Amino acid sequence: MGTLKYGTGDYEFDDRILAHLRVVIAQKLRRRESFLLSWDHHAHNGGGRSSLWITDGVNLGFTFFGSRAANLDREWLDRMMSASHSVMGLNLEDVPEVPAGDETGAGTARRGSSRGGRGPDRAAS
Repeated sequence: MGTLKYGTGDYEFDDRILAHLRVVIAQKLRRRESFLLSWDHHAHNGGGRSSLWITDGVNLGFTFFGSRAANLDREWLDRMMSASHSVMGLNLEDVPEVPAGDETGAGTARRGSSRGGRGPDRAAS
């Protein structure tokens, strides 16, 4: 699990998801485009969902647990960027990675979690 540090919060995500989020967030902020990022919490973390308004001017950092950089999936990045432009923003549950050869499009998202049981996962500030 890697960590997205945003403002005073720490949000844990699978390293692969976080690597893709880093690209999307960097592209959006480079263009000075704010957007809503949302995700659901695993039931074992108490369930629920979280959203962050991603905008420039807020301290932002990415920490990865693994030592190797993830191979990026261009199609997944394109779908994430497209979703980020929508009124509802980028909801990670609506844009899962589709495994190669999965023609149903029913890929599985590996959700984040938040420390303290409040989200993928928001640590108490």
